[in-house]
Amino acid sequence: MKSEIFVRFVSCIAKEVSCLKDMILKKINDKGALLFALFILLAGGSRARQHRKDDHVIRGKQVAVFGRNIFTARNLSFEPSLDIPTPENYVLGSGDELIIDVWGTSENTVREIISPEGTIHVAGIGPIFLSGMNIQDAERSLRREFSKIYAAIPQKTVHIELSLGRIRTIMINVMGEVKVPGIYRLSAFASVFHALYRAGGISDIGSLRDIRVVRDGKEIARVDVYDYIMKGKLTDNIRLSEGDVILVPPYQNLVSISGKVKRPMKYEMKSGETVATLLSYAGGFTGNAYRSAIRLFRMGGKAKQVYNVAQDDYQSYLLADGDKLSVEAVLERFSNKVEIRGAVYRAGIYQLDDSVTGTVRQLISKAEGLRGDAFLNRLC
Repeated sequence: MKSEIFVRFVSCIAKEVSCLKDMILKKINDKGALLFALFILLAGGSRARQHRKDDHVIRGKQVAVFGRNIFTARNLSFEPSLDIPTPENYVLGSGDELIIDVWGTSENTVREIISPEGTIHVAGIGPIFLSGMNIQDAERSLRREFSKIYAAIPQKTVHIELSLGRIRTIMINVMGEVKVPGIYRLSAFASVFHALYRAGGISDIGSLRDIRVVRDGKEIARVDVYDYIMKGKLTDNIRLSEGDVILVPPYQNLVSISGKVKRPMKYEMKSGETVATLLSYAGGFTGNAYRSAIRLFRMGGKAKQVYNVAQDDYQSYLLADGDKLSVEAVLERFSNKVEIRGAVYRAGIYQLDDSVTGTVRQLISKAEGLRGDAFLNRLC
C-alpha cells in the first residue's frame, strides 16, 4: 500500500497542486506515506529555488557592464601618492604647510602654514601672500620678499628652496549617478578617479564615458574611463581643486555582445560608435568565430527587429541603446578536406586543392605513392 501511494505521489509532483490535494484526501489514513510525500515536495521546491538563484548569478556574470567594477576593486583605489616631489604645477592653498630652506652664505629654515587669508607670516618680513600660486611662482615671490632681509640673494650667494610639508585637504562634490553621492574631503593631490572610488563607483545607470568636472561654474574636463582601460590614457584624470563638482550623467547607449568574442559583456557606447568599435572593446573574435556576418537584435518602435550585419558594414553600422549582437561559431565541417586510406604510404587527411590534390593521381602522389601490396585493378 505504501509503495503504491509513493509512486502515485511522485507522478503528481510535476502536475497541478490539485492532484496532490486529491491524493492526500484519499489516502489520509496512511500518515507515514503522507509525511514522506511532504518532505519530497519541500526538498524539490528548495532545489528549484536554488537552481533559479544560481541561474540568475550566471546570467548576471554574462551581462556585466565592462569597466563598471573599476571603482569598486579593493586593490585599485587611485589614492594619490604623497611620496613624490612637489609637482611644479601644484597650486598652493589654505592649509598647506610650506618648508622654506635658505642656504648659502646664510642658512635658515622656515615652516609656515598658509592661513585662510592665503598668507604666511615670516619674522622680519611680515605676511606674504601665496595662495593660488604654483611652486615656481611662489619661489619667485619668496625670493623677492626674502631679499629684504638677505642682501646676498640678488648676488645668488644665498638661495631659497620651497617644498611642501603637510598637504592640505579639499572638499569635493560628487553628484549624479554614483552609488554614494555627496561631499568628500580628499587630499589636494586627489584625482577624479580617486573621488569616484570614494563615492562607491558608478551606479547601474551611470555613464563611464561622459564624466564631467565643473570648477567655478564652468566645465573644465570630460573623462572617458574607457580611454584609461583600453589605452592607458590619464590625460583627463585631472587633479582636483577645492569646491570642484564631479557630475556623472546616465549612460546613453548600452549594448551587449555574446558568442565567439574574447570579452562577451555589455559595453557603454557613445553616439556614432559602430560595430567595429564594439568588436575592438570586446577584444576581437575568438579563433572559431564566424566573421562574415554578425546577427543583431534591436528594439523597434512596436516590436523587436533582427538584422544580419555583413563584414563590409562593420565600420559604418551605428549601434543604438539596447542592441544585442551575437557572433556565431564556424560550422563543424571542412570545406577543403579529402581523405585517402588503404595501401598508400601516407594515408590520412589532405587539403582539397585543384593544383595539388585535384585528381586521384595527385592525391596518391601526395600520399607518397602506392605500396607494393596495392590492388591496382580497382580504386574504391
